[in-house]
Amino acid sequence: MASIAWNEQNAAHLLRRAAFGGTGAEIDQAVQDGLDLAVDKLINFESIPTGTLDSRLASYNLDLTTLQGIAQWWIYRMVYSPRPLEERMTLFLHDHFATAISKVRLAELMLVQNNLFRRYATGKFVDLTIDVSKDIAMLVWLDNYTSRKEHPNENYGRELLELFTLGQGYYSEPDVFSAAKAFTGWTYKGGDRSPDRTFLFVDAYHDHTQKDFLGRVGDWNGDDIVRIATGEFAHGRLIAGKLFSYLVYDSPDQTVIDNFARIYLDSGTDLKVLVAAILKSPEMYSAQALWTKVKSPVDHTVIGARQLLLTTDKLGRLSFNAMSLEGLTLFNPPDVSGWDDGLAWISAGALLTRMNTAGSLAFYFDPAAFIAGQSFTTPGQMVDFFLRRLGPLDLAAGSRGQLINYVAPSGSLPNGTALLTKQRGLAHMILSLPEWQTY
Repeated sequence: MASIAWNEQNAAHLLRRAAFGGTGAEIDQAVQDGLDLAVDKLINFESIPTGTLDSRLASYNLDLTTLQGIAQWWIYRMVYSPRPLEERMTLFLHDHFATAISKVRLAELMLVQNNLFRRYATGKFVDLTIDVSKDIAMLVWLDNYTSRKEHPNENYGRELLELFTLGQGYYSEPDVFSAAKAFTGWTYKGGDRSPDRTFLFVDAYHDHTQKDFLGRVGDWNGDDIVRIATGEFAHGRLIAGKLFSYLVYDSPDQTVIDNFARIYLDSGTDLKVLVAAILKSPEMYSAQALWTKVKSPVDHTVIGARQLLLTTDKLGRLSFNAMSLEGLTLFNPPDVSGWDDGLAWISAGALLTRMNTAGSLAFYFDPAAFIAGQSFTTPGQMVDFFLRRLGPLDLAAGSRGQLINYVAPSGSLPNGTALLTKQRGLAHMILSLPEWQTY
């Protein structure tokens, strides 16, 4: 097994991928901790108190009955949570079980589902999927609340197999129909527009006949279907491959994914075990992984806000608007397959929005808090400090020189208000660099 050089570059990389970016202090602590402890601190977050975060969220008085309100609530969590990997995994699960308010309609139901993902962020995937199948937003999104033994609705059964558990090519049309029959009678009680609806199983609506599913015959119900599907090696490959691509790099070799699939299935579909194995792997810190993924609109804004130590109460609205303009509205994916990734986020219009967003983040940036007592005698020292704390980014000499010339065209650092203006402008320029659009 290849050895991993544990240094500032790799510690910062871990925090970008697993924690929406690290502050200077967090990166320094991760270097000091070493790889294993740094990962363990991220992933064993359950004992970390969230009282300060809860108080901060309450102080914003957000309207959690609106899309903008719940999206801002989540953005603040991503930026300020002392459990950043919990939010990173919640975002992964939101995209995996993509459900949209455009059809669900009620923000309250979307928030319940979001908290379900958070509760299982590093839990057992089999248990999560059973609970997702009973989630009201999902029942509405894929119409399973209407499914009766006389007319089974195949929407949920099909997406469960194709997108959520197995992937294309690992099931048949009869398997879809058997899954649909197993989920008949899974509905809700409460009014069709009520935010207080709860799951209800109606036995009279359920198909109790024998069902042949993935070669196994029985009077299966929805729980059985999930357990059978998540026990398949194809399921291990799907989740291991998707999480690896999310955290490390795209198009991994199949032998690499098969190794992680076995680890995951041997653990009983424990996401914590899988994520820990990925984050501690040599692949995670390979040249194929470093600075090779395009920041999504969420990553661009949240990593920027975290690294710049922003505290403004304008951040939620600013970020929600920026992400939406770039094509990603939290709680409203385009369809059940979720959002596209990678270069799909880079277009002329999106790049302009990113530059404008970088300018807005820099406007609320407090250079004194960011620098934290550091002093610079040359403009090059200041530029290098910013590049280090916002990366570390290793720029070509020409690009670095342009930043130095911006900060001090006369060759000397300005002072007072002029220096603050230059520091905010420098942050804006770095967050607009082509190199900073990756992570």
